Amino acid sequence: MTTDTHVEEPIDGRTARAVRTKDAIVDATLALIDGGDLRPTGPRIAQQAGVSVRSIFQHFDDLDALFSAVGEKVVVRIAALIKPMDVGSPLAERTDAFLEQRSMVVESLTPVLRAALVHAASSTVIRGQFENGHQFLVGQIDEVFAPEIEAAGPEASTLRDGLVVALSWPAWDLLRGAQGRSVEEAREVTAAMVRALLAGHRTP
Repeated sequence: MTTDTHVEEPIDGRTARAVRTKDAIVDATLALIDGGDLRPTGPRIAQQAGVSVRSIFQHFDDLDALFSAVGEKVVVRIAALIKPMDVGSPLAERTDAFLEQRSMVVESLTPVLRAALVHAASSTVIRGQFENGHQFLVGQIDEVFAPEIEAAGPEASTLRDGLVVALSWPAWDLLRGAQGRSVEEAREVTAAMVRALLAGHRTP
């Protein structure tokens, strides 16, 4: 029994240290990206995490695997910002709540998505994460604005597509980046687009 105990403890300790190191590498990568480093290299990640470059590739097969883990971490972070919507509430109330939530989500995602765009062309993992994120957005719109989309009849797909574009991260990034708008200004422009779309397809 004594022998078994001494064998198990080091294994458990090594496993715990490996998990902590892996988490530190992911957190370091995300911290660099949040700080504006769109192409974090192995040496910079290692320095930020306080580990060796060799250690990174002991825990991740390649940078694709690392960025996949970063994506999973981001999903957890964003999930904390998403609250259930009362789809039975009045349109104005629903719209205000969704716009507030959506602006927080896209603003939080901006550094990561800017970095992801740099790597997307050569990474099937990142392209897949983009697609999953897009489908999640579409699903939210389908749920929150279901009554209005259904009521639009033949123009339902036009209304739906307009909402997807107006509420998309690229539209937000254009306002925050090239247009130089503040978070509050970008939110106001997004709100104006969404309300115009909904008003234009409102049934008499």
